[in-house]
Amino acid sequence: MTVVPNPSGSARNARGQAEGEEGAGFPWRMVSASVLTISVAMLPGFLPGALAIQLADDFDITVAGVGVVVGVFFTVAALASPVMGRVAERTSWAPSMRLAALVAAANLGLTAFLATSVITLALIAIVGGVGVALAQPATNLGLARCTVKDRQGLAYGFKHAAVPAAVAFAGFAVPAVAIPLGWEWVFLIAAIVAVFAALFIPFDPLRYEVHQGPDVKPEVLGRLSTPLPLLIVLAVGAALGLMGIGGLATFLVLYSVDVGFSAAAAGALLALGSVFGISMRLFAGWKIDRRAAGGFSTVAVFLLTGAIGLAVVGSGVQVLVVVGSLVAFTFGWGWAGLFTFSVVRANQAAPAASTAITQTGSFVGGAVGPIVFGIIAGGISFTVAWIAMAIFLVVAGGLVRFASGRLPS
Repeated sequence: MTVVPNPSGSARNARGQAEGEEGAGFPWRMVSASVLTISVAMLPGFLPGALAIQLADDFDITVAGVGVVVGVFFTVAALASPVMGRVAERTSWAPSMRLAALVAAANLGLTAFLATSVITLALIAIVGGVGVALAQPATNLGLARCTVKDRQGLAYGFKHAAVPAAVAFAGFAVPAVAIPLGWEWVFLIAAIVAVFAALFIPFDPLRYEVHQGPDVKPEVLGRLSTPLPLLIVLAVGAALGLMGIGGLATFLVLYSVDVGFSAAAAGALLALGSVFGISMRLFAGWKIDRRAAGGFSTVAVFLLTGAIGLAVVGSGVQVLVVVGSLVAFTFGWGWAGLFTFSVVRANQAAPAASTAITQTGSFVGGAVGPIVFGIIAGGISFTVAWIAMAIFLVVAGGLVRFASGRLPS
């Protein structure tokens, strides 16, 4: 097996080549580091919604206030994402991932000790937004460098399972930590996990990299293969998809309590839905590795199915809220890993730069979605808000399908 020099031009040593060949089956260390990094980087975007009831015991925070805090987090991430993608390409994946994890630790720790209002929560969220903007392209680059092509689908499935894993942590933390001990302890524990994630990221990254094929040569590294207009269409589709599903992750606990669930049961439902989302992301990644095509078209189907789940959630009937939530989490969130894998597969020479563009759309959706949902739910009703989110998913599915039919073969 041949090897490729890293972007800085330094050659791989003999030990690195041997380790790369030995670990070419599946890069479990790199995948585990990616899951930890993305999980802790995303927690500042999910914990405020899951802990809104406990936060309200200490200071005034409304549905709209939660939307603003989460919106600030994702807005900063969207603005910083294109720059952070280039930073990850130039500095390599391991140091970028480590810095992202430490920034997440700072965000979570500052929240635990300093958050006393919606304003302070929003200001601290700025730090977290920068961290997750770096975490996403850095982990995408690392997986592209450390995974052979026929295992990349599963690798990205694991990586994107980190997002619902972060939501599951937030959901379980409500009955397990926040109710008996207080919301501050949730953020403090999360900060400690983030520090562990930073230490777990390999300090000898070349040891884990493997050759990706003849199309990835030093002289073409960093060049996009997909036309920029199509990447932008995909980014808009991702934005609308995350706008729709972001309301579920942020407001399911508040909504469930509003229709009669206990706070503990609402947190458990959020965690259970996240487990369903994790399972689908892993299954979709495993399945796509065994097919030559169909990534984006499958994403479109997932988005449309997730829209049905969101519409069912809006019924307000407890049994249907449970069923709709599980469908929405499974399909409305199950597409993300498959989406990123498809972008990377089409842009092997620039995995961080290409996914930074589409990830910008995801961050925009994550920023705008909770704000829009909070405004609609607070000003009209939760039911109308859920229907609006479902419509976003339908349009997102249409855009992804449109772009997939025009990608270079």
